[in-house]
Amino acid sequence: MIHCLHGAVGTPENWNFLKPHFTTQAPHLWQHLRGNTLSLSQIGQKITSLASQDDILLGYSLGGRIALHALLHEPQKWKAAIIISAHPGLLEGQQARLTSDQKWAKQAASSWEDFLTKWNSQSILSGDSLQQASIENQLEVSKSFQLWSLGKQENLRPRFPEITTPILWLTGQDDHKFTSLANDATPLLPACQHQIFPNCGHRLPWQDQDRFIDAIKSFIGNLSNH
Repeated sequence: MIHCLHGAVGTPENWNFLKPHFTTQAPHLWQHLRGNTLSLSQIGQKITSLASQDDILLGYSLGGRIALHALLHEPQKWKAAIIISAHPGLLEGQQARLTSDQKWAKQAASSWEDFLTKWNSQSILSGDSLQQASIENQLEVSKSFQLWSLGKQENLRPRFPEITTPILWLTGQDDHKFTSLANDATPLLPACQHQIFPNCGHRLPWQDQDRFIDAIKSFIGNLSNH
């Protein structure tokens, strides 16, 4: 079973294209914030508690950050993990990020359509269409920008040696920021390989679905051979 964690403003349906190829489960992250206030560490623990021994964890962007927290909580539970376009934690500028995410939270809560337009117009996401969370999750998405802000995340790099789980870390060649972050962070993980997708940006799973599926199949196949 592969547990697939969507990104900020995403939806479990983002992973439907994997269903013909793998046994998957896509948690609805927003439901975990309905009436609850969970930190990144707590949502990581929650995701781990819902998994079975030797399941595989997959997380994109925000989902990748949550996946890293799940791995740190109980690395021995997971057979492997696939981390996509994820941030290991800020080294500086935490307050500026908190301020920025508080603005996103207010925009999401006040005008959903305007918020989505502004969110998708960011240069890192430009040109890529992806199904978004519905207005039914407006308040939970707003809450996520406060509770799961990168500004509140600790720098996870010093703890990466604790994660002995085999990891495939994916970034897009055109996503220079996150490829650079991965180049610096992945050597700190004991069993991690970093693969860069050509002609792809931040949303690489949906920009090159065939390559993405093949990469997962190859990664899982190699696990079975060891």
